[in-house]
Amino acid sequence: MANLTIRDIARMAGVSTTAVSFVLNGRNGVSDATREKVQEIIHRTGFIPNVHTRRLNLGRSFTIHLVLRQYQYNLYNQFAMETLFGMFTASKALGYSLIFTFVDEKMDCEQLLESVRSKDCDGVVLDQVSDPRLLSQLQQEQVPFLCVDSHVKHDGAVPLVEVDYYHAAYAATHCLIENGHRDIGYLGPEEPYEFYLSTFSGYTDAMRDAGLSCNPAWMPKIAFSEQSARGAATQLLKLPKLPSAIFCAGDPFAIDMLSCAKEHGLRVPEQLSLISLDDLVVSRYLDPPLSSMTFDKEKLGELAMQVLVRIINGEPYDKVTLIPTQLVQRGSVRDLNLVRPQNA
Repeated sequence: MANLTIRDIARMAGVSTTAVSFVLNGRNGVSDATREKVQEIIHRTGFIPNVHTRRLNLGRSFTIHLVLRQYQYNLYNQFAMETLFGMFTASKALGYSLIFTFVDEKMDCEQLLESVRSKDCDGVVLDQVSDPRLLSQLQQEQVPFLCVDSHVKHDGAVPLVEVDYYHAAYAATHCLIENGHRDIGYLGPEEPYEFYLSTFSGYTDAMRDAGLSCNPAWMPKIAFSEQSARGAATQLLKLPKLPSAIFCAGDPFAIDMLSCAKEHGLRVPEQLSLISLDDLVVSRYLDPPLSSMTFDKEKLGELAMQVLVRIINGEPYDKVTLIPTQLVQRGSVRDLNLVRPQNA
């Protein structure tokens, strides 16, 4: 539908033009039901508000600067793209445009700050970017910003939209325990530290609560890279005694472990069970398909945009928003409870 106006959207939704304006600008004053109805119509019709008029009326650019981490670990770039789609959807509904800066771990903080300063934007989203110098500088300059899936402390000092990785790791490990496993290993990166702390604590707490001990030999510490993950997986599989199951703190690590297990002649799940986090699309097409803790990645991106707009508008917002996860059971976990003794 071409040339739609706010008045047309209001008529289709059965609300006032003021209500539509509140929705477009992310302001309070409308019910959740009205907001959802207006946003659905905007999404369905492809309505784009007159940006120039809004800029003049409110003195804003209606542009958000999105800073994304570029991973060398390609499977994690897929994760980021799914979240990015949710940001696109929400920004369109809220009447904002996005501009991008891609960074890696080698990019200088001051260079990134200059990039942010040079853009005409109302706020900044840091997607999987957590450089403390950058966060401190953005706070000093009073730039509205938040971190999404950036693995910073959940202390409220930095606005954060994050996955509840602790409970995801706990639930994944508990699933292995419920399936009769007692010898359970852990494969995950030491960095980012907050991610390691969340996932490793979830794993160890689940083991402790079940009265089980953790074998240090089955918990190799690795860097965040494909080469490191494969090296650690190979090292673990060469041990004289193997765990019956491994919790992997991310699908890419589980995929590397699955590949290495096959290279060593081990059958999954018959000889080694695997469970993971993230539920990347590729995981359902593996042999066997990977059991994983899933969450709505698009919703993660949508919430990030919605919270940032509330910050921009000076409205109340939750300093820390945690996205829950749920288990998707596939074929990579063997139920040892079904294994009968040979003399039974």
